[in-house]
Amino acid sequence: MKRILSFILTAAIAAAALCSCSANTQGGHTLYVRDDFDSETVTATFTSTDSKDKQEITMTLVSEGDEYNTYSASADAEKFDRVVIDADGDKTEELAFNDYVSGWHLSSDGVVPFTYDEEETEPDYEIVTMPYGNTEKNIYIWTPENYDESEKYSVIYMTDGQNLFNPNATSTGSWGVAESVESMMSLSKNKAIIVGIDDSTSNRDSELTPDIGKCTNENMENGTGEYFSKFVYNKVVPYIEKNYSVYTAPEHNSICGSSSGGIESFYIGMEHPDKFGAIGALSPAFGLFDDKTWVKYLKEKNFKKNAPFVYIFNGDNDDLESYLLEGAKSMVDNLKAVNYPKDKVVIKIYDKGLHNEKNWRAIFPEFLKFSFPSEK
Repeated sequence: MKRILSFILTAAIAAAALCSCSANTQGGHTLYVRDDFDSETVTATFTSTDSKDKQEITMTLVSEGDEYNTYSASADAEKFDRVVIDADGDKTEELAFNDYVSGWHLSSDGVVPFTYDEEETEPDYEIVTMPYGNTEKNIYIWTPENYDESEKYSVIYMTDGQNLFNPNATSTGSWGVAESVESMMSLSKNKAIIVGIDDSTSNRDSELTPDIGKCTNENMENGTGEYFSKFVYNKVVPYIEKNYSVYTAPEHNSICGSSSGGIESFYIGMEHPDKFGAIGALSPAFGLFDDKTWVKYLKEKNFKKNAPFVYIFNGDNDDLESYLLEGAKSMVDNLKAVNYPKDKVVIKIYDKGLHNEKNWRAIFPEFLKFSFPSEK
C-alpha cells in the first residue's frame, strides 16, 4: 500500500500542477508519467533526433495512489521529439515526445501510452469479417469512446490488425494505437478511427509482399501484395466510408504497418495516392527488392497531383533491424532519384530499437504527429 498524502502535501502538489500548466501555456508541453513502482526519483531526458540537443529534468510528483504515482515535466515540443524516462535507474526505451503525447505509463506490462486524468481501459473494437479469396479476413475497427456520427473522422488503416489493440497480442504487447490516438484527440482538434486488417495467417509473408520485380529473397518471390492492396482499396475502404462518419479525401487517410506490413503499406500508398495521404513504414522490408527495381517501379508513378507523406522509422539493435535499416536508408535515396517531393519524406532512426511491438508502440505517436496537421 502506497503512502497516503497529507493535506499539506496535497496542497503543495496542486500548486506544482498549476505551475506545470502555466509552463505549458508559455510554450512548453507537459508530459505525464504514471509509475507503478513507487520510485524515489523519476527523471525525463528530452532529446532531439535532428539537433541532438538534450535536456534532463527531474519530474515533479503530481499525485500518489495505491496503484501508481503520477509525475510531470514540461519541455519544448518544438525543440525535442524523444524522451527517455529513468525511474530509480531503470530506463525506458526512447519514447516519442510531441504535443500529441499526454503521457507514458511505466508498468510490469511495459511502457504504454495514456491520457492524463483519464482512466486506462482496454480498447473496445468491432470485428467485421470480409471475403478474401477462398477464405475470410477479419477487420478490426476501433472508434473513440465518444464517437459521434454527427462529426467527421480521419481514418488510420493498418496492417497486422490482430496486434493493434489486445495488450496480450504478442510477447511485447500491442501497438497501443488506440491509446495514442485518444491522447492526440485530447490535445488537438484531430479526430480519428483505426481500421486494422488481420494478417495472422501462414500466408502473411506473401500477402504483405508486392510483386514489383525480382525479389532478393527467393522464398518471397511472387508475393500477392497486389491482391491485398486491391482488397484494402476496393473492399475495406468503401465499407468504412459507407458505415462510418469519416472523411474520404486523402489528407484524412493514412496507411501504416511494420516489417512486411511496412513495405506493403508503402506499396498501398504508392498504388493509391488518391486515397492515402500519409504512409507509415516502420522497420519496413524494403530490402526485398534492390534499388534499381524500386526506382523503376517509382518512376512509373505520377505524383504530381497526390504525393503521400512518407514516414520511415527503423531501429538498429538486433540483426533483423540492422538488415532492414539499409533498405530504409536506400528508400530515401530512391525517392530522391525519382524527384519525389523532399518535404514529403522523413526517416527517423533509433540505434537501440528492436524489431517488436514494444518498439513500434513507443514511436507510433511520432507517426501521428507527422500524419496529422497541428490543429489546436
